[in-house]
Amino acid sequence: MENRRKRIAELVNQEHYVSFQRLRNEFPGVSDVTLRKDLSFLDSTLQLVRVHGGAKSLPTAIGMIDSFHARIVANTEAKKEIAQKAIKLLSENDAFYIGSGSTCNEFTKVLPDISMLVFTDGIATALELSKFSKIKTSVFGGILNPHTLQMQGPKLFAELFNLHFNYAFIGSDGFSQEHGFIYCDPYFGALLETLRKHTDKMVILMDSTKVDSIRAPYRFACENVDIVVSDSKLDPATVRSMTQAGIVVL
Repeated sequence: MENRRKRIAELVNQEHYVSFQRLRNEFPGVSDVTLRKDLSFLDSTLQLVRVHGGAKSLPTAIGMIDSFHARIVANTEAKKEIAQKAIKLLSENDAFYIGSGSTCNEFTKVLPDISMLVFTDGIATALELSKFSKIKTSVFGGILNPHTLQMQGPKLFAELFNLHFNYAFIGSDGFSQEHGFIYCDPYFGALLETLRKHTDKMVILMDSTKVDSIRAPYRFACENVDIVVSDSKLDPATVRSMTQAGIVVL
């Protein structure tokens, strides 16, 4: 049973969506009742999302596989508000990391063109940074994730090892008062843990729609975050929860 459930989870995460009929064909000796129990278990343990007619991977279910280009046009006004707040943190000669997310990309567009050193693993972010004359940009190497336009892999971690930043600006897939900041991708969780060790201030850029928006297994505790920059629609209960955890909310 454990091996079968592991195989189902692997199949769904590889293909993003698998129909129930496909599972019947994949496991011909297993009854429909047992397969439904398998899907219910995998859904309850956040390994996939059970949907009508089959199952989806977590990133697919929340729209991450809809591509960076689709996400970049969502909640644009909130992202612009966040960007304007976040640039007030910066000073000349800062060295900082900017992530690959759509909110980070919006933030990059409004950076002041002053002497700063910026590191990024985001291809879209790097393209925005190329428009500035005084900002020096370093792009991490690795393997390109075509859905997030992010460079990933051991090469990136090796390059991070000898660096230190004034700020790390990152996004978040979601937030809940119970679990803190939530991510669907285990790789991103590992990246955050590494960045925490190499930066003075961890800053999360997150619009208010991300609160209680998803279920996901990977978490980044509030005590690892210094500042959250959000839009004016962030609810008071969430602000209070973050503040009580020692986070400055802008």
